Amino acid sequence: MAQRNERIKPEAHVSKQQILAGLKKLGLKKGDIVGVHSSLSSFGQVEGGADAIIDALLEAVGKNGTIVMPAFSANREMLALTPEMKAAGVSWLMKILPYDSDREPCWTGAIPESFRRRKQVLRSLHPLFSLAATGRCARMIIEVGRNGALPAWKKMLELGGYVLLIGVGLESCTAMHLAEERVKLPGHIQKKLTPPKWLLDSYPSKEWDWDVGPYPDFKQMEEPCLNRGIMKTVKVGNATLRLLKLRELVDLYTEYLQKKPDMFYHET
Repeated sequence: MAQRNERIKPEAHVSKQQILAGLKKLGLKKGDIVGVHSSLSSFGQVEGGADAIIDALLEAVGKNGTIVMPAFSANREMLALTPEMKAAGVSWLMKILPYDSDREPCWTGAIPESFRRRKQVLRSLHPLFSLAATGRCARMIIEVGRNGALPAWKKMLELGGYVLLIGVGLESCTAMHLAEERVKLPGHIQKKLTPPKWLLDSYPSKEWDWDVGPYPDFKQMEEPCLNRGIMKTVKVGNATLRLLKLRELVDLYTEYLQKKPDMFYHET
């Protein structure tokens, strides 16, 4: 019996300087405001770990730049869904627990967890969807972020900010929800996304986190972004880095959401 000859993909070893070179190749420059979604493991092995990536980002944007990362907190307790909830399209139900912005870890990855622990980094006070930021515009963005991540992303859009995806795709880009504020979705989709009154009355949003209906499939926008030329990509180690101007991304998603909403709101 012949033995299979399989090629095992070698694990990449990446340095801070390689990451910095990749960021510069993407066009990230001094003074830029950038929101970062990331995966440390996507690179392979990084010399210096998460801190090396953070240091590369800080060097790329310089002292007049701003770095923002989602630092969504884990202070919530998952509850089992009842048959009635499932029938109503409830995706999850979580009890919000007490939140300490200085101590509560985030579940958005090793890079934002290391980032939010740095002394010069500020963290917003939203009990679930906080952001961590440092740099020239950090305080302004974090203050807006007390009302949630979306107001902060909107402020970044107004300031001409970018989105940087490190080893992850557009499915991680929560700022794309901004397009939903601009578009009136057709009735059959709105029906799926509308929570029943009993859910609103029984589980108020200040104490509970829940979602109803299908989550938009943001990844569908990757090809349109590449075709339109608003997404730049570079490979560093095993990771693909993607950079987009936030306004261009949200504008293009709005255009597609108006024309082809079923492309994004489909049952999984």
